Amino acid sequence: MKISIITPVFNGAASIEKTIQSVISQKRNCSLEYIIIDGGSDDGTQAIIQRYKDDIDYFVSEKDGGVYDAMNKGIQNATGDIIGIINADDWYNEDAFISVEECFQKTPDLSVVYSPIDNYLEGVFFNTFVPGGIDNLYLKFVLNHPSCFIRESVYDELGAFDLSYKIAADYDLISRAYSAGFVFQFIDKTLASYSLDGMSGFQAPFSTKIKQLRESQKVSTSRILETEKHYIFKQQRKFYIQSYLKLFLTFPLKKLGIITPQRTNKVKNFIRSNFGKLRSDSYGSW
Repeated sequence: MKISIITPVFNGAASIEKTIQSVISQKRNCSLEYIIIDGGSDDGTQAIIQRYKDDIDYFVSEKDGGVYDAMNKGIQNATGDIIGIINADDWYNEDAFISVEECFQKTPDLSVVYSPIDNYLEGVFFNTFVPGGIDNLYLKFVLNHPSCFIRESVYDELGAFDLSYKIAADYDLISRAYSAGFVFQFIDKTLASYSLDGMSGFQAPFSTKIKQLRESQKVSTSRILETEKHYIFKQQRKFYIQSYLKLFLTFPLKKLGIITPQRTNKVKNFIRSNFGKLRSDSYGSW
């Protein structure tokens, strides 16, 4: 078995070294192929990458069409049986590859492995994201892409990332795999750590949040229509009306500092500790 890891990066000098080290230091029994696709960084990223050139199997630096275009380039050049993608401000946790190997070896027809993921905000541990119910992929992205390891055969059959999506192409790909009947397996171990400071994280502007919702709704609609699960439309309509209302109501309060990630986290944890799971946890719990 060979695992191919792809890291897309553009001007990631502040974080790329931690990402690289988290890949090449992994304990494993399988072969490892490491691919880095750089979008033409000019901040010192390339110099950092060059320090690890003996541990990198494929590296290219050239202008691209964004992060999903870089991921597609990596997929095209990958030769592994299993492909994982880790962004330049995220990193793999200890023994992640060992856990992934074991899952795929025990279940030959397995196509996608996913897990909880540790979230970091401004470099400090914030909380752990636990994926939601897999059937809710018909409504929204209930997983976190850095925790996903996917058989190369899935890309062969479905193709790679749809570049018409600027934020939700990972949701589109994973939901296509699920609705096509590929076998998913959840690992109750945090395989990766994720920076919430990214393009769709807590610091994202209102326009990005709106775009994220619109793209997510478009993906959801496509999957419902493709699978002819029209009965889900009523639930989808309610879900996105609530999501848009929540964004319009809470975003100004976030900008004023009245609602903060830390306060929100404390309130959610209090409710869970005293009253049980939140309804939203079925879509992924933060």
